[in-house]
Amino acid sequence: MEQTLVFRPSRRKIAGMLLASFAFVVGGIFVIRSGNWVGWLSVVVFGVAVVVFALQLLPQSAYLRVGPDGFTVCTLFRAHSCRWSDVGPFKVVRMGPKNMVGFSFSDRYRGPHHLARLNTNLVGAEAAVAVDGTWNIRMEELAAVLNRYRERYGAV
Repeated sequence: MEQTLVFRPSRRKIAGMLLASFAFVVGGIFVIRSGNWVGWLSVVVFGVAVVVFALQLLPQSAYLRVGPDGFTVCTLFRAHSCRWSDVGPFKVVRMGPKNMVGFSFSDRYRGPHHLARLNTNLVGAEAAVAVDGTWNIRMEELAAVLNRYRERYGAV
């Protein structure tokens, strides 16, 4: 029997994005001081990013837990769980320059399908569990792990 696996974003990558966002906030402040209102755009947008990245560095704020009962995705302390019988196969899909692990819900799933049709049209999957860029695992490897658990513990 396989154990429960927990994947977390790379703290190093998150810290790098936090520092880069902070640099843009500082740059925006200098632009504002020179009399240009456009600096406010940088301060607001990247200020929000600073807060989000700082929160992601806190314990239990972001993870993907995979186990025999299903998987749980947590982002900014908000967790959503799915049973293996509720999802179809996992695959790597692309949105813009980023790869992500996506899936579609099975016919047995009775939960919310928010934006499922739009997501399918945009990227080819109804939902995603991870976006490349912050995780310490390649998206192809993560999709393979998720499919292995799904086939073993719940695919019908």
